[in-house]
Amino acid sequence: MRVRLVLSLITILLLVTIASGVPSDSKYSYGLIQRTCAPWDGAAIALTLATKPVECKRVPTSDYLNIGVWRGLPIHDGQTVKFTSVSDDGFASRCSKANNCERAESGEITFDTFKEGASATGHYELRFKGGEVLSGKFDVKWCEFREFCG
Repeated sequence: MRVRLVLSLITILLLVTIASGVPSDSKYSYGLIQRTCAPWDGAAIALTLATKPVECKRVPTSDYLNIGVWRGLPIHDGQTVKFTSVSDDGFASRCSKANNCERAESGEITFDTFKEGASATGHYELRFKGGEVLSGKFDVKWCEFREFCG
């Protein structure tokens, strides 16, 4: 009887954990989104996702993701942006500190919601050399920062 009770409790805990949709990587739980410039000086947006709180106009000091999108603007709710080493839609990098970053070989970012000038939510999946996959969810606030491109 006691074994049956323990097994039932374990089963319930496993089902609750699976049903809760725990992200595969919640390490980068802080973030910002802002306007920026594409490599050719066109319009783009940039997301900074970090392990610690981040501030506008400041590069995190350690362990963060830098994601840029410059094709398919303006972004809309439900939009997915895919990029590879040969595409030119955007990029993603994992940085251990400022200017020490590793570019993802491919990936995608989905904007579940996007409110220009306010916030964005969604999820990402990034693939790095050696087959490492980094994925998670984001909920970022807009950082007002005027950057003139062109």
